[in-house]
Amino acid sequence: MLGLPTAYFLLIVAYPLANLVRMGFSRPERGRVFGEGVSLANYVEILTSELYLETLLVTFRIGLLSALCALALGLPLALYIRRAPPVLRSVIVFITIAPILISIVVRAYGWMVLLSNRGVVNSALMNLGMIDRPLRLIFNETGVVIGTAHVLLPFMVLAILGSVQTIDRALEDAAASLGARPWRVVFDVVLPLALPGIAAGTVLVFILAVGSFVTPVLLGGQLVLTLPMAAMQQFNSTFNWAFGSALVGVLLVAVMATTLLFDRVLKRRLARLAAR
Repeated sequence: MLGLPTAYFLLIVAYPLANLVRMGFSRPERGRVFGEGVSLANYVEILTSELYLETLLVTFRIGLLSALCALALGLPLALYIRRAPPVLRSVIVFITIAPILISIVVRAYGWMVLLSNRGVVNSALMNLGMIDRPLRLIFNETGVVIGTAHVLLPFMVLAILGSVQTIDRALEDAAASLGARPWRVVFDVVLPLALPGIAAGTVLVFILAVGSFVTPVLLGGQLVLTLPMAAMQQFNSTFNWAFGSALVGVLLVAVMATTLLFDRVLKRRLARLAAR
């Protein structure tokens, strides 16, 4: 029974990843995809280049800010969905996940219309007298973070919702009966118990954000360079597959290291909460 899933994993995930690693450690050769020999030159160039280190920093900054924005929006929404009546809950969940059915390109162009210099946001702020000149909301990191957080918000909401729905409401009632105010019940009872879902949603959104390509290209233009964009340039423009594979390898290792570090910190936090 495990043969088919194992074959699928080896064919779709393991084999392309092995080829990626192989290309990353090869020396580029004109006219060949894989290159030749074994060399660390690609990784040395990446790790010693100020351009690519800055690109890695920008990629992680966009991923972190997108995850925090999605968390700030998704956590209250998930808590509200949990408290909503069944019919209203179904409607809100459908509205939340409905954007997933729409192409990312369409949503990115929608944000371009909203955030442009003559878009809805700037026009409304100028008509209200709050600003004198249009704000730069696209073709920079701000626009990329806004668009990425919007695209990945459903994943955050669903991850947190799956966690908060398992919380026994009797615990909240007990805290309230002991004199805890509503906000104390949320912070001292609900959020600690929902921490695994919050962590899962944050990590998921972060991983998807640092690997996103379409949204940074459209909302960042040529002014915001991320590692996926840099790798794609190597693949499609310079045809340096070896160096592009090395860029993807650096991103993969960096994301895995960050995820493992976050998991370790989370386990320590959960252990402290359990010891109380």
